[in-house]
Amino acid sequence: MKHFFNPDLVKFVHSCEYDLEKAKKCAKDFYWSRDAVPELFSGWDATLPHFQSVFDTVTYAIMPRRTPDNFRVIFNSLKTSDTTNYVIVDITKVTLMVVESIFLTEPTVSGIVIIQDLEKATFSHFVKYVWSLPRKIQVYFEDGVPLKREKVHLINCPGIVDKGLKFMGRMIRKEDRDRMQSYSGDDYSELYKFVPKDCLPSDVGGNLPPLEELHELTVQRLIDFKEVFQKHSPGVKTE
Repeated sequence: MKHFFNPDLVKFVHSCEYDLEKAKKCAKDFYWSRDAVPELFSGWDATLPHFQSVFDTVTYAIMPRRTPDNFRVIFNSLKTSDTTNYVIVDITKVTLMVVESIFLTEPTVSGIVIIQDLEKATFSHFVKYVWSLPRKIQVYFEDGVPLKREKVHLINCPGIVDKGLKFMGRMIRKEDRDRMQSYSGDDYSELYKFVPKDCLPSDVGGNLPPLEELHELTVQRLIDFKEVFQKHSPGVKTE
């Protein structure tokens, strides 16, 4: 297991590019969120049955190689258009676990780049997100994550995506919306300008293993992190 740095010393200042005022706000929102929505920071045990339903519905994969700019890439995709098991609270918990597993072990990573494959997205997914996500967790995602977010790349976007994003408009700040870059079709040449093939799965023409294989490695990573979360993530409960 990698060495764990004191989370109060490195991650906030580094993620805010050594702007102390921004770092203070980041730390404040980080800890406030745990008190405001404790239900999202409990039960962080990836072996629980409801999380298996999430893993059968959504692919989560942390790319094993960083970008040349030292960013870690997270790749997500829907496995099905069916929203029956698209449970926002559980999906949000997994997202939180993935993100925290990175900054707990990589406090000096430049940040994260997120790739969302929306090929199977429907308007129902956007509706569920808007109506089910606890509003207070937005504070965490906006300014409380001690990881710089460079870009969010939305690939394989069906026509419904623009409508869905407009529907979510009241939940997304302009600066966060400006980070999003959408692509339609299966030509990923524009994506390669931001994320090189060496940091992408073979599914999108990259040089890494297939997405499902990387997903299985990420799931196992989260399972292995149960005790790490308990010991090193403030306010997190695995039971």
